[in-house]
Amino acid sequence: MKKLTFLLILCLALVLIFSCGKKPPPGGLMEEEPIIIEEEEEAEILEEYEEIAEEAVEETTVIETPPPPTPSIVYRVQIGAFYSAEGANRRKTRAISLFDKPIYIEYIAPYYKVRVGDFATETEAAIYKAKVVRYFGDAFVAETSKTP
Repeated sequence: MKKLTFLLILCLALVLIFSCGKKPPPGGLMEEEPIIIEEEEEAEILEEYEEIAEEAVEETTVIETPPPPTPSIVYRVQIGAFYSAEGANRRKTRAISLFDKPIYIEYIAPYYKVRVGDFATETEAAIYKAKVVRYFGDAFVAETSKTP
């Protein structure tokens, strides 16, 4: 009887010991224990990461996109503004026979504007305007975008 009691106590003790331990999660994998890093090791690892980051920054190529093209600004001498394209075309025909510069009809609602020349500066346009005023007294210098 003593042997049976001893075996029974031994079995109970083993059951208690093994049942109180960590149980593996479903699937049989155990959780990893956290890695403890000493401060010196941590400093070395941080230095390595910083070196790698600096190299990556040095190797990075910056591609700059050019600014959008700005329209070319020119100055022209305006010799008339008309509600109809026919009136603008008549004025253009007359101007072609009088001037040695290109003549443009620009539609800026609601007007068809007849303009002479392509001058880089307002001063150049003003000088040419002095010639134009003899034929079209109400002429003036206008700033506009260059047309192709």
